[in-house]
Order: sequence, then C-alpha cells, then structure tokens
Amino acid sequence: MHKLIELQKIIGETIGSLKEEVIVGTNVKLNALYIDDRQDEIQFLQWITRIIQSVLNQDFDERQQLGINKKRLEMMDTIEFETILQDRVQELKLKQKDCNNPRESDILINEIDMLESILGRLMDLKYGAETREIEVANATNDFKQANRLRKQLIKIQDAESEISAQIQFP
Repeated sequence: MHKLIELQKIIGETIGSLKEEVIVGTNVKLNALYIDDRQDEIQFLQWITRIIQSVLNQDFDERQQLGINKKRLEMMDTIEFETILQDRVQELKLKQKDCNNPRESDILINEIDMLESILGRLMDLKYGAETREIEVANATNDFKQANRLRKQLIKIQDAESEISAQIQFP
C-alpha cells in the first residue's frame, strides 16, 4: 500500500482521538488552553491530510504515460510530501525565531513538533521493516544477511535521492 495512504490512516486515527479528547475535556471543563492546543493539533493534522490528498490526486494517468512505474510514482509522491513538510518546518522555525508573543510561539513550536513527528512516522513506514530485518539479522549473528539488507536499504535511499534531485531540478 502507498506509504502516504498508510500515513493518512494513522493521522485520521489521531484526529479521531484528539476530537474525543476535546469533547471529554470540554465536558469535564478542563483548562481552556489545553483544549485549544488539542484543537490546534487537529487543524495541523487536517492540513497535513489535505497536503497528502493533493499529492495523491495528481494526474496519475498522465504521469504513468511518461513511463514511470508505480513504485517510482509512490517514491516521487512521498518525496514531494516530505519536501513540503520540511519546507513548512523551516518556515515555522523562522517565524518562531522572530516571534515575541509567548502563546504564538507555543503554537508554532507545537506545529513544528507535530510536523517533525509526522515526518518521523513516515520514515518508520518507509524504512521500518528493513531496519527491523537488519536488527534481527544482527541479533542472530547472520552478518552476511545484515550486510546484504544494508546494501538494499542504501540502494533504496540512493534511488530516492536521485528521484528527489529530478523532482527539484527537472
């Protein structure tokens, strides 16, 4: 399954949990700032799902006619999504650096943390299985297998780097 679709499902579950938390927090009259923070998180996550949708909704047929296979399209989509989030993190860090309002600064920090967390989740989805296989091979002292798996992972990362360069400099 496409990594961005998997990530979108995880984000959807998180949004659902946060919405429940807001309802419960409102009913038991928790601190208003706490509830506002949860609502901000929901908005950040909804923005991320809109970005995922926009990346996934690109004209698949047109790109496939260019001779790009499905795996490469998925990799391109994932790299594009990562780049958008990384750019947003840099933008927010600059805003936060110049921010003099403590509440606004906290909101920016929360959004940065959320975006970095999503990027970490995506890395887990992309490389988690390979990394676990390497760890298992090392634990069982199958160093040949571990080295073979490392080389495969490096090839995948090199292919992503190549695709990333093509996307940024067509």
